[in-house]
Amino acid sequence: MHGKVSANQIDTTNQTQTDAQTTATANNTNANGTSNDNNTATLTNGGTSAVISTANSQNEASSAVTENTVSATTTSVTAAATATPHSNQQTNYNQNDQGNYAYLDSVKLSDNGQLQVAGWNATNLSEGKPYHYIIAYDNTTKSEITRTQVTNPVSRPDVQKVHNVYGAYQSGFNVNLKFSASALANADSISFISRYSASASGNSKYTDFWFAPITFDKENHAYLDSVTVNNNQLQVSGWNATNLAANKPYHTISVYDRTTKQVVASQTVKAVSRPDVAKAYPEVDNAAQSGFSASFSLNNLNLNHQLQIISRYSADMNSETTDTVDYYFTPITNGNYTNQGYLDNFNISNGKQLTVSGWHADDISKLESNHYLILFDNTANKQVISVKANTTSRPDVAKAYPSINTAAQSGFKASFNLSDLNLTPGHSYSLVSRYSTSTNGNGGDGQYTDKWFSLSALNKRANYLDKVEMTNSGLHVAGWMASDFAINRHNAYIIVLANGKEIGRQKVNLYNRADVANAKSNIYNSLKSGFDTTIKFDPAQVTGNIQVLMRFSGAEDGNSDYDDQYSTTYATNAGSFDQINVSDNGIYVSGWHASNQSANKPYQYLIFVDAESGKELYRQRVLDINRSRPDVASAEPAIINSGKSGYQLGFNIPTSLDHHTVRVIHRITNDVNGNGDYVDVESQPVSIHADKWAWPFPAVGEGYFAGAQLFGVNPGGEFRLNGFHDGLDFGSYDHPGAHVQAIHSGKIVSVGYTAGLDWYVLEDTGDYLIVYQEAFASRGDIHVTPGQQINVGDVIGTRDTSHVHIGITKNHNFNYDLANSFNNNGTWLNPLEIIRNGLNG
Repeated sequence: MHGKVSANQIDTTNQTQTDAQTTATANNTNANGTSNDNNTATLTNGGTSAVISTANSQNEASSAVTENTVSATTTSVTAAATATPHSNQQTNYNQNDQGNYAYLDSVKLSDNGQLQVAGWNATNLSEGKPYHYIIAYDNTTKSEITRTQVTNPVSRPDVQKVHNVYGAYQSGFNVNLKFSASALANADSISFISRYSASASGNSKYTDFWFAPITFDKENHAYLDSVTVNNNQLQVSGWNATNLAANKPYHTISVYDRTTKQVVASQTVKAVSRPDVAKAYPEVDNAAQSGFSASFSLNNLNLNHQLQIISRYSADMNSETTDTVDYYFTPITNGNYTNQGYLDNFNISNGKQLTVSGWHADDISKLESNHYLILFDNTANKQVISVKANTTSRPDVAKAYPSINTAAQSGFKASFNLSDLNLTPGHSYSLVSRYSTSTNGNGGDGQYTDKWFSLSALNKRANYLDKVEMTNSGLHVAGWMASDFAINRHNAYIIVLANGKEIGRQKVNLYNRADVANAKSNIYNSLKSGFDTTIKFDPAQVTGNIQVLMRFSGAEDGNSDYDDQYSTTYATNAGSFDQINVSDNGIYVSGWHASNQSANKPYQYLIFVDAESGKELYRQRVLDINRSRPDVASAEPAIINSGKSGYQLGFNIPTSLDHHTVRVIHRITNDVNGNGDYVDVESQPVSIHADKWAWPFPAVGEGYFAGAQLFGVNPGGEFRLNGFHDGLDFGSYDHPGAHVQAIHSGKIVSVGYTAGLDWYVLEDTGDYLIVYQEAFASRGDIHVTPGQQINVGDVIGTRDTSHVHIGITKNHNFNYDLANSFNNNGTWLNPLEIIRNGLNG
């Protein structure tokens, strides 16, 4: 209740009241006067404060308090009312004081719906009016609600001391006004009137004081204390207190499904004592009995819908009329769950337990409060095992998902004994985190919400060879091996293959590797995965590539029911030519060559063979051998003595090599001359003096030419225009060979076709333009492309005609050159002389 009261409202009678004036007062509402005091007074009511505000005028409202309204609304006054005149105990009082003084000390609402009103009213105008009433007036309907006579005036010497007027000493009052439930529910603004009347009924010859209007609490207060699920029941409790329900005795609690837009459960509840609510809301009728508790079967509810609790007060027990007061609580389920989760760890590394940890955050867990972790076999489509789990603190999740209230307590961790699971290698598994309303089994017979985490298929394998070293006794290997398929295969073998065939094996007892368990925690028994052993065989008897096979077998001999993993392949013979440097007069070769077959082979040779024909052109023994090569030892650990495999050799270029494209062979042999029992490695083609001129068929060299093949005007070439030949023809008979090789290094600038030339290739050396023509029947016979840089001796294409025509010009405009093909004007140069001079230069 809120409002103000005035301590000094003055009657309009400005002089000592006479009988005529008293009569006039009773019939003239203006006799109430206006307030001179706009102060605010705070009323303390049961520990709470109500602020009562001053009204400046009550002239209109007072006119409604008539004898007629009294007969309709008064329940406490009868015609037989007895006056209890207040006596003026002071011997002298100021008869000239025309003020009407009053103050409302407090207004309280009691548990039985009565208003306790206390205050005082003193005025000389009360003389001769022995009947004192306190009246409650509804300012909205402009009608009296109730009244009561002050039969036991309260002594107020404090008032007499301040206002020495008639009756001031006995001007106090403390009365109870019986309010109807309808008045409490419907009245918006109430004024209290202090009336002194000469009439026993209080309806004539009176003087009124109108206190400022008071506003009752019209809010609808409520709180949902608890929402839980137990024994397949949704249990809710809380309170709902409001004066709007004062005339509505029936209280119903309902569950409203906002998703389907219908009430799905409802029950009438009995009032539950709530003294705490009464203390917080002393101005609300029946707040002390505003509590409720209700239970609803989950069979009619879907917790994944948006559900809302409604508290309803109604005038009839069916709560179906429009005369209701409803309070809609915030939905208890939101119907749009985020259902977030993450599997932090899945670990089967120790071979004894499967452990899982992670988090699952979903506010539905407030109602589906039983948490289960279920291991599910996706392949077999069946549950393997389930356990009831406790949630753990996860402040990191709460920070990431602040909108999920339960995120801070969303963690989980569980362990399963692998001996109880009977896991099947190759099957796919999932972990299911389930929040359920049920406490039975895996919670599947209640309402539940699942989060599925994929554990991937149980088919993972991994291995690593930390060390591979060929020794005189065999291959020493150390590393680790782990496999999901080892679940029922406990015999571990290391097997060495040469070109795919087994040459040795060793059964091993695996030892703990904590580093592997940490890195491969999702592979079965990865903790016990280490090995270090030597597989015995004669390295010299092994050729080709070798490979390490790591096996888990269900058989003691390792020959059946097994799961294999293979290492990378390792060469038994390998080498590299680090440098092949050709200078004007010499050549330098360095590199390495390592072989398991090098035992009893002390000699090393470099052999140069023609890249085209394979014919040996030159060989020389290498004396600077067994050089340290730690890089090779690291790269080729399966080759014995690979760390001492380096060599180097330099020598003057012999004539037999000059202008040849060769392949270099490094040979390790048991023969001092480089033959006998040997093992080789071979280089890529190498052009010797690639920046000089060479013959297109090096195996033939210059060879011989008929007159019509030569450049210029020669016998036999008369059939040409002007008898002039612009190039040099290398016939397939006099210069045999399929591959046309570049006669100089340069850049391919064009590959084309034109009548008379057929397919042709243009090479630009920088100084010269060289054309290779009439040798290629199709584009597929040409092995170079425009823009390609080539070296002398590189293959231009495959000759499949009777000859190749080679022309050389210093003019780089081929269209001009082609137009002067039969003019001996210096455009075209003699290839025979250019190649000869280049070779001799």
